[in-house]
Amino acid sequence: MVVFTPKRIISENSLGEELRRIRNFRNLKIDDIAHKLNIRKEYLLAIEEENLDSLPAGLYGKNFLKRYTAFLGVDQKLINKFLQETTKEQLQENPFSQKILKKSKFLIFPKIIRNLAIGFAVLICFLYLLIYFKKIILPPDLTIEQPDRNLIMKESIILVTGTTEKEAEVKINGELVLNNNNGYFSQLINLKKGVNSLEISAKKKYSRNNIIIRQILVE
Repeated sequence: MVVFTPKRIISENSLGEELRRIRNFRNLKIDDIAHKLNIRKEYLLAIEEENLDSLPAGLYGKNFLKRYTAFLGVDQKLINKFLQETTKEQLQENPFSQKILKKSKFLIFPKIIRNLAIGFAVLICFLYLLIYFKKIILPPDLTIEQPDRNLIMKESIILVTGTTEKEAEVKINGELVLNNNNGYFSQLINLKKGVNSLEISAKKKYSRNNIIIRQILVE
């Protein structure tokens, strides 16, 4: 069974008829106008058929009608008359009124904010873990206050002092040296005549060694 859908009868002086008349008189194709105005062909045909329900809701549909009629140079009085008659026919329903958006449409923006917040939180956690991991594996800071480099002396004993991170383990020539809570350490080292090499190292539990070499010549 074929369903019959009644269509609005277009009078000779209607807006749609005037649009088609001007377009045919100027030998313009609907496809060319659609391309030039950047409006879909279906919308232009809907305007000519005076089927405004097929146009986008709100200002978009009204703007399409305004641009198309202005392009063909339709009399503004005819446009105003058409809009008045259309409003009367549809009572309180305005073909250009903003349609009610579905609830899901309102959730799009919060979802974007939520996804951005989650992504930002993940990035912060990743950067924190990266910094923490680097802090674990990187060798601790080590500063030797004395002795100086290329030192020549006559005494056979020397005091080695320096600072490092408080949780680091300090060794001099492989021998463990105690340091205080602030990372300061000091140790007396016996030397022999000739060239003495002191290897001072600092290491945390999972880090690499930080090694400083001092050469001391005892005359």
